[in-house]
Amino acid sequence: MNNNIPLRALQIFESCARLESCSLAANELSITQSAVSQQIKQLEDYFLEKLFYRNAGKINLTEAGLELRQRLSPVFYDLNSVCASLVPTMSGEVRVHSYTSLAARWLVPNMEKLRRQYPELNINVGMFQNDIEMSDMIADIFIVTRESQDGYVFKPLIKETLIAFCSPDYLEKSKEITTQNLHEHCLLFSKHKDYGLDWDSWFRDNGVEMSSTQKKLVFNHNMLAVQAAIYGEGIVLGVEQTLRVEIESGNLVKLDLPSCYSGFNYSIAYKASKQRDARIMKIVDWICDKYPRVSGSN
Repeated sequence: MNNNIPLRALQIFESCARLESCSLAANELSITQSAVSQQIKQLEDYFLEKLFYRNAGKINLTEAGLELRQRLSPVFYDLNSVCASLVPTMSGEVRVHSYTSLAARWLVPNMEKLRRQYPELNINVGMFQNDIEMSDMIADIFIVTRESQDGYVFKPLIKETLIAFCSPDYLEKSKEITTQNLHEHCLLFSKHKDYGLDWDSWFRDNGVEMSSTQKKLVFNHNMLAVQAAIYGEGIVLGVEQTLRVEIESGNLVKLDLPSCYSGFNYSIAYKASKQRDARIMKIVDWICDKYPRVSGSN
């Protein structure tokens, strides 16, 4: 037995053994019966074993053939399952993947409007915390901060601006929150692996010196900092578009403080080869049209 595994011959044998017929296997695989016979002969030479006998149009497996079939069947089943999960479907499903906060705080709350406009589409929403290498094996549409990738079209969505928010109760207790008295308040910091702490950027961009006695809580994700702000723990920096639900429900109020650029430019991206796919372009156009542009964003 050599080391060059005859994968095509194994596929043909599995089909013959499952269907108990070489002619049916040839039809299933769209090849000739002669090609089936050649591949089976190659496989028998590889194993140095007779795998089956033909009998009146049907095949009877030998002991070696029966053992091979029993071992191959689950392998081909698993392989088919893997391929089915990776190959993009044309059933109407559109897969949209986005950053965690944008997916959870804007995309999901607006899904009802999207589905109402396009009831014929099945939409699969996923999220990620850091930019990923895009592939149509992962999703059809991505909302990312990267600026380019070969084979993809990018449409600018927003230059992200951070604005200060707190809960209504916190504001009522504080009476007044200004740049001059920030040192009296607890600031809820979010840490990003590339850009560091968001409040550090705010102080730097606005030319304000942070007090050495500044009270702070630090979180490794902005969603946690936002939740802390909702519970009245302090002042958070957030994106007005993705906090629209919390603002409209009265959980957060916008403060009259300067804003700052987060360092992120969001774009919506999709494969250049999919520009004629009406399903994908409907979602792309809808997101570009509906994602709110508010004061303080470019």
